[in-house]
Amino acid sequence: MPEISIYLKEQVIERLLKFQDVIVQAPTGSGKTLAYILPLFTILWKKKKVWPENEIGAVMIVPSRELAKQVGAICKLFADALSLSMRVMIGGKKGKSSSKADQCLSAAVIIATPGRLQSLISSNSDFKKALKALEILIIDEADRYTDSSFKAGMTEILESLPKQRRTGLFSATQAKEMEEIVKFGLRNPTQITITNCGAMLDSVDSVEAISPNTLNNFYMVVKADQKLHLLAEFIRSHPKSKILIFFSTCQCVEYMQIVLKELIQKRQIFALHGKKRKKAENQLQSFRKIGKSLMLCTDVLSRGIDVDNIDWVVQFDVPKQTSWFVHRAGRSARCGKVGNNVLFLTPEETAYIEFIEKYEKVSLTEMKVDLKEDDGAEQIRQQIIKMASKEREILECGTRAFMSFVESYVRHDCNVVCSSKDLDVVGYGHAYGLLRLPRMKEFHHSDLSDFKRSDLNTSEIPYKNAEKEKRRQEKLLLLKTENKELKKASRPQKRKLGARQNPQKDSAKKRRHSETKENMDDFVSDFSLLKKLKKGRLKKKEYDELMADSSC
Repeated sequence: MPEISIYLKEQVIERLLKFQDVIVQAPTGSGKTLAYILPLFTILWKKKKVWPENEIGAVMIVPSRELAKQVGAICKLFADALSLSMRVMIGGKKGKSSSKADQCLSAAVIIATPGRLQSLISSNSDFKKALKALEILIIDEADRYTDSSFKAGMTEILESLPKQRRTGLFSATQAKEMEEIVKFGLRNPTQITITNCGAMLDSVDSVEAISPNTLNNFYMVVKADQKLHLLAEFIRSHPKSKILIFFSTCQCVEYMQIVLKELIQKRQIFALHGKKRKKAENQLQSFRKIGKSLMLCTDVLSRGIDVDNIDWVVQFDVPKQTSWFVHRAGRSARCGKVGNNVLFLTPEETAYIEFIEKYEKVSLTEMKVDLKEDDGAEQIRQQIIKMASKEREILECGTRAFMSFVESYVRHDCNVVCSSKDLDVVGYGHAYGLLRLPRMKEFHHSDLSDFKRSDLNTSEIPYKNAEKEKRRQEKLLLLKTENKELKKASRPQKRKLGARQNPQKDSAKKRRHSETKENMDDFVSDFSLLKKLKKGRLKKKEYDELMADSSC
């Protein structure tokens, strides 16, 4: 891998310095970040020794806050050495947007997430003017911006930048949708594809994902209700390993952290996802420092984040997009080190193995499942139910996690081989330790008869937080009062319903109703004629004739 890293930097630096645009596809952990930072600062230094205010010379776009901070920390070393100003723009702090925008105007180098950069461009005309001096644009993890959530923003950003610039797109994978960005933002780009043996191709027609040759890829097949049991046993069987575990959603991460802290009590367990911004940096730093620790995360950590010595990457759920498999796996085996990646699959998902091999060019080896206790999954389920029966927070967190997982599964991009119709809803409900299965349209027609519904009255489970429980009890009391009032109000109606059981009375009622309806129809008709007469749309003679007819 060191040879690949040197080769990559040589190829990228040479072309960018020659005013060529580049599309770089290289294995995760091969040094892509330095491959664009080195030419970027070289270009700026050669152009101007001192960059004036209101001129931005370089922009780096990265997909996440965490990656922006990491890239910013590396760039700061070069910026300080060359006396160049630099700003990391990631947003997220209310009330400071205007001051941050002003700071950007004095920066020669901007590192930003696409959402923050788009916001600055659309809201600050001075910032937009400052971009006219742009020399180089770098788009890191470029395939990420093919998502619909990014496309509109990226289009606006590219439209605001000068055409005469150098552009570099960097990623471990290149999706077909990348062609849209290439056509719009690059001029006759050179495509550099670094394989594990260090080869370079100037033109690559096929979409190909590249995985480091020091990375061992495995898969394990287990029934849905056994997945959490398998994860717990896997962690216990690797007591000295630093493990990164990927889940589908933020809610799954939060819930699994609660559950695993109960199941695995002798390991440090950290959690990071897109909605946990305040604690994200502390969690990441702690995970970096502490060996033998676990990090539970969403795909927010799948790209570019460097954490040394991750022994295992565990993909508990299949990723939303197939190409993300490579990025997740690439958090291990960084910079030439040996690493391991394992994907948990259910029997219904085994076709995914061939799918990955065909479209992402990654071969997976089966790892045999050895669960020591046959009833281990049921023991874990009962343990979770016991926790949820004492704290409403855990009960609700589990339900939210399960629902978010199902919703995420329905939306992933490989429904051909992992169909949501084949999802073992009951099995996952048991694995998550649910007391009740929530009502969801996603499995409205599924057979749920095998689900082991708990006999506990969930409405009686209290919140651990006293203030929260007090508010809940007040709402329950109010609801009971309203229900009583509704019942009172509905008693006369019930008597009416009872009366209808008498056929004779019911028949008389129908006759009266029919007569009343006829009278109302006549009244409406007469009133309509009168309105037409007053508005002059009907003559008096015509009105008298129609009224005479209606009375016959």
